[in-house]
Amino acid sequence: MPRIPSPNDQVFTTTPPSTETGYKHPAETRKPGGIPMAFQVTSPFDSRRVLMPHALVLHVNPQSFEENFNQKIERFQTRGGFVEQHWGHDLTELSANGSTGAFMNIYTGLSSVMRQRTIAWDRYRDLFDIYLNNGALHDPFGNIVLSGHIMIIYDRGTYIGTFRTFEVEETEDSPFAFNLSWTFKVEETISKWSFGNPPQPKIPSFQFQNG
Repeated sequence: MPRIPSPNDQVFTTTPPSTETGYKHPAETRKPGGIPMAFQVTSPFDSRRVLMPHALVLHVNPQSFEENFNQKIERFQTRGGFVEQHWGHDLTELSANGSTGAFMNIYTGLSSVMRQRTIAWDRYRDLFDIYLNNGALHDPFGNIVLSGHIMIIYDRGTYIGTFRTFEVEETEDSPFAFNLSWTFKVEETISKWSFGNPPQPKIPSFQFQNG
């Protein structure tokens, strides 16, 4: 009798973190198109060198994800009128809103009492711990010795920077999950594109006749 293959027979392997420019999300090799949002911690000596053996992948992608671009402009008044000084672009700010995964316990199902024994809780605590440390290395007294960065890997690119805010909200409308919102200041962006070089515009040719 032929044996029916089981999903447990599948073996998934991931490559170790890369030290090359633009850390590549392991899911990109298995899933075309959109990928989950993932986080890494980078070295204080090289912002493009990751330290963790694997990326922290969000349990649930954010419901909203915004990139805010601002021009840094100073305006002051003189006797002859207003004067503006343009200093270029300010640091890009990312903001996201979403929720954790459902607090599902294998023994009791959805649970708010035993939520600390669920995978969703562990993933939430991992993300919260990354925010608390924010890429910094502390000594035994809690002082920051070295400051690294946080790397965010997502569809539109790879962002290197630090968290600025992180908010957790528990409401009666969603008793089995937390609502999360955070902001992130980007110091470096490594853009990634899923397509090749954009097509070059065709320049029309003209012929002139002697008249």
